[in-house]
Amino acid sequence: MMRSPYLLRFFSKFHIAFGSIFLVPLLVEWIYEKELGQEMLMAWLMPAAIMGSLGFYLRQKYLKDHALEDLPGLSRREGFLLVGLSWILMIAWGTIPFILTEATPDFASAVFESASGFTTTGATVLTDFENTPRSIILWRSLSQWIGGMGIIVLSVAILPELALGGMQLFSAEASGLSGGEKLAPRIRETAGKLWFLYALLTGLETVLLMYPGGLSFFDAINNAFCTTATGGFSPNGASIGGYDNGWIEAIITLFMILGGLNFALQYKVFLNLDFKRLWNSIELRIYFLILAAATLLISLNLWSEAEVIHTTIKDQTVEPGFTAALRYAGFQVVAILTGTGFCTADFDQWPLFSKSLLLVMMAIGGCAGSTAGGLKIIRILVLFKHMARECGRLLIPNLVKPISIDKKTIDDSIIWGVMGFISLYIVALVLCTVTMCALPHDAPSDPINPVPEGQKWSMDLDTAASASLSALNSIGPGMANVGPVKNYAFVHPVGKFTLAFCMLLGRLEIYSLLILLLPTFWKKR
Repeated sequence: MMRSPYLLRFFSKFHIAFGSIFLVPLLVEWIYEKELGQEMLMAWLMPAAIMGSLGFYLRQKYLKDHALEDLPGLSRREGFLLVGLSWILMIAWGTIPFILTEATPDFASAVFESASGFTTTGATVLTDFENTPRSIILWRSLSQWIGGMGIIVLSVAILPELALGGMQLFSAEASGLSGGEKLAPRIRETAGKLWFLYALLTGLETVLLMYPGGLSFFDAINNAFCTTATGGFSPNGASIGGYDNGWIEAIITLFMILGGLNFALQYKVFLNLDFKRLWNSIELRIYFLILAAATLLISLNLWSEAEVIHTTIKDQTVEPGFTAALRYAGFQVVAILTGTGFCTADFDQWPLFSKSLLLVMMAIGGCAGSTAGGLKIIRILVLFKHMARECGRLLIPNLVKPISIDKKTIDDSIIWGVMGFISLYIVALVLCTVTMCALPHDAPSDPINPVPEGQKWSMDLDTAASASLSALNSIGPGMANVGPVKNYAFVHPVGKFTLAFCMLLGRLEIYSLLILLLPTFWKKR
């Protein structure tokens, strides 16, 4: 049985805290523009006032009932409900500024942009960055940074209860979050330590992007917000490639790599100076192996086959010498594997082999316990170990061979949780792709399969599949008509809602959202 006062007390704090954040973009807009129109004031003050009032009302009403306990006191159902509703509410409230400032043309686009932010996806419907208010640019970045912070809490507080092969698959030495030594005895303290690291990395990247990167403070902190969260929104319409600066690309590449790592592991390694832990995690070793191998293979492919490398700056190309190929391939490999989605090159025009590798990395994703999306390396490792064991059983039916990760035996319930997760992932990907192909979309600019003016456009399979894969794995750019130099503005409203749902589904590890749709979840017990 759910404790309503208990939950409402949580949401009172949620609305007070979240509502206050809406004042930050308003303050930034005033600092830069010196004056604020009625439309701008309404866009930020109205949601802040409504949420603040609602939060204080709930706080006063339930103050004497049940004080919010620490997360270990939550029942499973309450935990799932808090996670699902928190993200849904963030996305819903987050649409208001887009609508009232008319930054997006319609409600579906506002929901899409908001969902893309809070799920750290990075897909966008915006087309005119030069005339977009600074407050909206900052709000997009803030939404990703807040979403990244939420993912950390999800990783340490809720997912261990799901047995999905996420946090349970870490050795105690690597994660400190299950079955062994912890960062702190209480979940709240653990989350606080990880948030401290998260904020520290953001601040450090901001400083480095200003010196020696040369960015303004506004551009630096916006890009830092989106890098640490592995989100991919950039204040530059041409993404990171628009700066055409090797220092900036190198700094962001480093922090994208860190964003794809387990944050608990980073805390122990960098803040506790326990560098031995780096080599205790097989997932970490595979992560760096994939980055190195994919970068080398794509660099060689570009060097040998590409005539030119198209950057994200319009009409700018680069000769594909090995150094240039390594620069652009390295950045895109890191951006795609970590789910950040920043771009320096139009990889949709790369040779087929390079594009295929990038698609595979979209599905793989980063490490569990990070802000990266995707299936996660640890789950894929369990999948291959399970397949190898089943093949062995074909030859030796009575074979007993436990699956282990980092010398720790994995329980069969976790293994089947991984299998179920991957199955649902494939089903969601197929359904989303079919839905996108079935809808009558507006013709995108420079479509791959042009249509007569005024006629609706049927999305090609490459675009539909890559858009679905990108949404489900929190990537941002896809291939074909949703490639790195294009956007999602042309997508049918139903398609935007579908992709937004997939973003949320992937970000909440599928089960955390789907469980709310089960009738049994709402039955009293």
